[in-house]
Amino acid sequence: MIQFIFKIMNMKNKLYSILILFFVLGCSLDVRAQKFTIPVFPDSQSAIDENFNMFKNQFDWILENKEKLNIPIVLHVGDVANFDNLSQWETISSQFDRLDNDGIPYAIAVGNHDTEAVGEYNGSAAPGNVNQNLRKTAKFNSYFPSSRFIAQRGRYEEGKSDNAYYTFRTGGANWLVVSLEFCPRQGPINWAGDIIKAHHEYNVIILTHYYLTGQGDIADRNAGYGDFSPQYVSDRLVKLYPNIRFVLSGHVMSSALKVDEGVNGNKIYQVLQNYQNEDLGGGYLRLLHFDLDAGTVSAEMYSPYYKKTKEDGSTYSIENVEIVQPKFKRK
Repeated sequence: MIQFIFKIMNMKNKLYSILILFFVLGCSLDVRAQKFTIPVFPDSQSAIDENFNMFKNQFDWILENKEKLNIPIVLHVGDVANFDNLSQWETISSQFDRLDNDGIPYAIAVGNHDTEAVGEYNGSAAPGNVNQNLRKTAKFNSYFPSSRFIAQRGRYEEGKSDNAYYTFRTGGANWLVVSLEFCPRQGPINWAGDIIKAHHEYNVIILTHYYLTGQGDIADRNAGYGDFSPQYVSDRLVKLYPNIRFVLSGHVMSSALKVDEGVNGNKIYQVLQNYQNEDLGGGYLRLLHFDLDAGTVSAEMYSPYYKKTKEDGSTYSIENVEIVQPKFKRK
């Protein structure tokens, strides 16, 4: 490639050679843009509580590989914290500061442990109405105000990012991430539907803490203290819109992939990742490697802490992924 470029630059017609150079470089960049990686944090609560380096190494790795892997955004499925205290949120915030400083967008789903539903220094239910406590997220929103989410475009409730939406563009396509609260209320479900419908030229990723069971089924209960079950969310939101592509979740131990078809014939890839009770999570990140030209998404669980890929069913490739393309492409 370098020799070819120099050969062009030696041509007599300088203008012609410059145009060719821009064409060559432009094609090269376009090819690169078709491949990108989205890192997804599983529940980090155990590492936050007992092994900070596991958590820190995940951020080290993202910052080291952001250019090489063309990382457009970082996602977290929730239960970032373990207990409802300021010390843990200080620790969490200090690492996300590093993404802020590097201009890397991220979105966080609110897990049950990221709320006042748990104790200040233990994971047991806090006193009072657990369902009401589940919606009290003052610490999360204090440490992560909406202004901190550079890709965030709107929220269900002003001043709260418990239910919010984010956009980014990569691979020549538009992407929409919708984060939903734990076992959501009807209001956020209706709101999410309106947002997804309005962004019909976007490929949708729904980010929520609880969705698949450890067996890879859509959970049909509200965990005993939420509002509506994941099955309810699936029937009244996920299956209804043709541009929904992925649902990412954690909460329960395991890794799973469930592929369903929406009412419009679109394939919906529902992905679970969480190892919190196994070696404090092992510092694993879910890596989703997209190749839009090939129509594939390769998934793996990689631990920067151990520098290895998990050898279980968490490694797989999704084929024939259809991407929504905007009707009027940018020039």
